[in-house]
Amino acid sequence: MVTKILALIAGIICIIIGVWGLISWWSYFIKALMASIPALLILLGIILAIFGYSELKSLLAEKKEKKEET
Repeated sequence: MVTKILALIAGIICIIIGVWGLISWWSYFIKALMASIPALLILLGIILAIFGYSELKSLLAEKKEKKEET
């Protein structure tokens, strides 16, 4: 019971400090967000390309197996 109350209090304190930090360092937050978006897009593009390649490869393997069966 006590640990749950302490976790709740710690969570509220973290939220208050986070909001204060976001307000105080808003320009730095925007710069960090602007810097992270291209990197995230590159990472997402790599993941999607790998996923698309593996799906295409498995689809071609299935077609090849169907063709060999007939």
